[in-house]
Amino acid sequence: MIDYTISEKNGNFEIRTRKSNEAVDLKASFLGYQNYKKEISKLAENLELGIISLVESGTSLDEVVLKGEAPPIRIKNDTLEFDAASFKVGADANVEKLIKQLPGVEISPEGKITVNGKEVNQILVNGKPFFGKDGKIATQNLPAEIIEKIQVVDTKTKAEELSGDTASGEEKTINLTIQEDKNKGFFEKIMGGYGSDERYESSLLLNWFKGDQKISVLASANNINSVGFSMNEIFDNMGGGRNVSVYSNDEDGSFGINGMNFGGNNGLTTSNLVGINYADKWFKKVEVNNNYFFTNNETDNVTRSSRTNLLPTETTFTETVSNSNRLGNSHNLNMNFEVKLDSLTSIYVEPKLVRSINKDRFFQSTGNPKSSRFID
Repeated sequence: MIDYTISEKNGNFEIRTRKSNEAVDLKASFLGYQNYKKEISKLAENLELGIISLVESGTSLDEVVLKGEAPPIRIKNDTLEFDAASFKVGADANVEKLIKQLPGVEISPEGKITVNGKEVNQILVNGKPFFGKDGKIATQNLPAEIIEKIQVVDTKTKAEELSGDTASGEEKTINLTIQEDKNKGFFEKIMGGYGSDERYESSLLLNWFKGDQKISVLASANNINSVGFSMNEIFDNMGGGRNVSVYSNDEDGSFGINGMNFGGNNGLTTSNLVGINYADKWFKKVEVNNNYFFTNNETDNVTRSSRTNLLPTETTFTETVSNSNRLGNSHNLNMNFEVKLDSLTSIYVEPKLVRSINKDRFFQSTGNPKSSRFID
């Protein structure tokens, strides 16, 4: 698959693609008609293809066996659908590498995905959040070979989903459909390090999924001012997408989510983090997605300053030592339940519980000034 386009209502179309000295196939398809295929020896200059006539595929037989080739791209109402098998990637490629092969899809160095210029703010697996709506855990860890198709639709709010209204925003959602016989798995990421002065860093990421049930565990501990996980990993594993209260500090690399603080602060910080996310479907009508976070941060900062005052008659010296300690604990519980009573009625409940405790201590001492007098 090199490139694609969709014709206008009158049938006119234009494809802009890169040059190729190798032979390529031009294919055209339309529901109810036989697929059209034409070989082009090379793409070195503009080509006028003229009128392409499609032949109806309707046939009346007592028995018929159909064997066909799945089109790489399908348009179903407002859904753009890619057949994963039509895009070749390496044997060990993850979903992110597969998405990069799709025409019209771009991924920035920061991981932001756009489809035909529209930003993707949700990635779902089988129509559901996969350890969070941002989906970076899914794209970076799921193997491309288990994906059957990739769908792109307009992102809807929860109210629009429940009411069936069309999306009001410009963002897009990518839905990854896993092959039915491969919808289960386990993956993990473990990191640890130890250095001089008893400095250490460690993090653990465990993910397990089977059908509708998904469990994710995050843990981190260090005393080198490190968060232990990127902001994306925390978002993706604890659910909720990016529609939350967030701040970030470019100077010290710290950030906060719904009152939970990660990294940053002046001085040396010892931080611990534990989080768990559980998503499942109960009784075929109740969908749950719950997560709990605990963070602990303790920052010690020692500042020492020496000051010299040069005066006409004397010179004075002052030494100041200040010591500050900040201790913070935060508990954050987020739950959401959706009960589908029937095809027209749903109940959605989203309780939250946040508790934070911060303690600050500060001590400062100033040494007795020493002076030296000058005699004229």
